[in-house]
Order: sequence, then C-alpha cells, then structure tokens
Amino acid sequence: MNRQQGMTLIIVLILILLITAVSTLAVRSSIVGLKVATNSHIQALLMENSDAALFNMEDPRLVARQLAQDGMYSYFTASENGEDELVFCYRAAATDFFRLDQASVITPNGVTTKIGEQGFCKANQFATGRAAILAQVYLKKNLESSAPLSQLIQGTSLGQSLLPIASHQIGVTVISVLPSFSQISSAQLEACFKKRASEVSQCFNQYNVPYNTQHADYVVGGQPNQTD
Repeated sequence: MNRQQGMTLIIVLILILLITAVSTLAVRSSIVGLKVATNSHIQALLMENSDAALFNMEDPRLVARQLAQDGMYSYFTASENGEDELVFCYRAAATDFFRLDQASVITPNGVTTKIGEQGFCKANQFATGRAAILAQVYLKKNLESSAPLSQLIQGTSLGQSLLPIASHQIGVTVISVLPSFSQISSAQLEACFKKRASEVSQCFNQYNVPYNTQHADYVVGGQPNQTD
C-alpha cells in the first residue's frame, strides 16, 4: 500500500511539473506576443509622426513661405551656411512649422551655438498632444555635383521666365522618439538631439529608446523674397 501511495505521489508530482512547464511556456509566449504587438504599435506611432513632419515639408503653401529670406531653404543660399545642418524641433501644435529664431545649426566641425541652441528638442517639447513623442527635423544641403540641368523643374526650360529655377537640393531627416519606454534621462535625451542626424540614431539606440528615422530628398528653389 505504501509503495502504491509513493508511486501515486511521484506521478502527481510529474503531472504538476508538466502543467507548470506548459503554463510557463504559455505565459512566455503571451509576453513575447504582447511585446511584438507593443513594438509594432510604437513603430506605427513613430512613423506616423515622422511622416506628418515630412508632409509639412511638402505642403506647397509652406514651401513658398520657406523660400523667403528667413525661411529654412533660403538659409543655405549664403555660402558660409552651405555645409551647415539646420535643425528644429517639430511640434504639431505650434503656430508656425518653422521659424529661424527657433532653429539651431550644427556646423561641419560640430559647433551648435552658431545661431543659438533653442532649436534642439527639450525633454518636454512633444510633437503630439499625447505628450509622449518628440521629433526633430534636420536639413542639409546636398553638395555633391549633379547632372547638368538636373535642378530644373520637370517640364520647364531656361527660357520660361515666369517659372522658378530650383536652386537647392535638400536632404531632410526626421527622427521621432518615444522616451517613456526607456530609462533615458532628460539630460541624456537632449544631448542626443544635439548630435548630427547621422549620429543621433546611434545615440538613442545606446539608451534603448524606441525611435524612427525617415529621410527624404527635395529639390527646392525660386527667388527668395523678404516677408512682411
């Protein structure tokens, strides 16, 4: 009788171990599935925010405004600015998409104080009303030589005086981050945003901050006009 009870106890313990193992695998599988779903949702939010910034870059009304002498595109007209990286923090609720007095510059040698540091995103300058995502926009002029007449607007010719001739090839990079899903501090976050576009992603990756990087190249131009 004692031997039968002992065998029964062993069988029960084995069953308990099997049930525990199966339960553990099920929980782990659920956690992995939740993480995948969460990461997909995070990336969708970040991409949507980056796209929103690029949509503003492509808005014809805003393009006309940025060709003014104090606009983002005309900044690169001056020879001394040609190699700079123009930076500003994207805030969807802001009255103006871009203002030169709220922008910053990173020079080729890494100086960030050429026109002030007010353009770099602060930890509390969110891009959306959810107070979760921050986004920074980087503009850089393409200085590589291009094919002859490649900067002309398609369907035009040099003899058509009423149509503007494109003068700049601008690369635009938007980096959106979700710092609340990491342990990064405000100081570390702001320090990352002061790096060049080519370096900032690596900085956020170092702190395991979810981020999304979108890049687009534009050909823009026209005769800059002084705004009122």
